[in-house]
Amino acid sequence: GILLGPWLGFISVFLVLLVQCLVFHDGGITALGANVFNMAIIDVLAGYIFYRLSPEKYKLLGAFLGGWLGITIAGIACGIELGFSGQFPYSLQSTVLVMGTWHALLGLIEGAITSAVVSYIVKKAPHLLIG
Repeated sequence: GILLGPWLGFISVFLVLLVQCLVFHDGGITALGANVFNMAIIDVLAGYIFYRLSPEKYKLLGAFLGGWLGITIAGIACGIELGFSGQFPYSLQSTVLVMGTWHALLGLIEGAITSAVVSYIVKKAPHLLIG
């Protein structure tokens, strides 16, 4: 979302998920809609919004928060989907707690990588950034 904007970010993540599903048989065609919602919509929009709304001197913090919150919110959304599915043996509270906690921890890595990449691009090719 930070590099391509929300629309191209959505398309690129969707295409990656589609190839992953059809070529590598990862995720499956039945999970494609949920994966697109969680990763191509929630995650891309979070990154874009937090970066775009952050003041100029806090752009790296906005990139970090976008990466971290995008993964965290997507994980919570997945937990909600699993909890409501009726096919998962655990309660809604359990799935949201576990998915939210683990994705919040993993999101720290995502945020660090995102802010590092944005920092590098700001120095080497700032014209590539949308906001």
